[in-house]
Amino acid sequence: MKKLSLAITLLLLTPQLVWSADGDDSPATTPSSGSPSDTRVMPSAQEIRINGLIERLSITRAHEIETIEANGESFLGLFEESASGDPQGCVLMLHNDHGHPDWPQVISPLRHSLPEHSWCTLSIEVPDVEDRAARTTTEITSIDNDDTFATLPNEETVFARINAAQQRIREKGYNQVVYLGYRTGAAYALRYASENNITGQALILIEPRPIPPMTDFQFSQEIRRLRLSVLDYYFDRTHHAHQFARMRESAANKRTARNQSYVQINAVPDSRYDSSGDKRLEQRIWGFLKQNTIQRNQRKELPEFDKSLFFKSPLD
Repeated sequence: MKKLSLAITLLLLTPQLVWSADGDDSPATTPSSGSPSDTRVMPSAQEIRINGLIERLSITRAHEIETIEANGESFLGLFEESASGDPQGCVLMLHNDHGHPDWPQVISPLRHSLPEHSWCTLSIEVPDVEDRAARTTTEITSIDNDDTFATLPNEETVFARINAAQQRIREKGYNQVVYLGYRTGAAYALRYASENNITGQALILIEPRPIPPMTDFQFSQEIRRLRLSVLDYYFDRTHHAHQFARMRESAANKRTARNQSYVQINAVPDSRYDSSGDKRLEQRIWGFLKQNTIQRNQRKELPEFDKSLFFKSPLD
């Protein structure tokens, strides 16, 4: 009995002795932490979201899926053709942080509805902002001066993706591009438009939010540099939202290019995002585009009525 207890004790104290599963009685050592068989690359949260989205859309909307490449890296785009015979251009859409190109709020409703108003849509994958709190003190201190324009996390990657997406839009025959950003996507869209001195297009900011280390003030100062028309659609629900909106409006009033419109809409009366709210958002954006892009020159033929023998005017 003592010998049996001693044997059991030795086994418990020697974890590297693992009996092989194929019936061989010889002990097998566990793989070391540095061995290739022990190396597993787990998919990121974004990869899981994107792969799940592709799998879902592949069932009924596979024709919308675009694989685009920028800087040697592939990313997802969702394209929807203009449903009009008189297409005006394309709306390039950037979703919120930790979202995806078919996000149910704002992005998905608009990318499906705007094609009915002569615009194609291309919604692209924006990389997650990782480890926000882990940025070094040096990085934050370097943009502590509010007169300095902050470099956004993943800025180079996002800008390269916007450039590649615009190229894909041109390949599909569209010349005019409108930039639309939702929440943190608005920060990227705004930064891209101001940094590249974009003119002759339009910018749509929906619930705009700066991405740290960018501050509210720095976000607003980017608006001063713009040379294109802007729609600023937000919800004035909190004191902070109110102050941030006034800051953006003040910066817009100080723009050099005052001939370009800046339209700010407090969307609280439109309610939150639901089917009716989505419809009002669609109408607001379409109205803005008709007034501030080449769509204002769009001419549509009047409908023709078949005047039969007993014709009665459809207006009666």
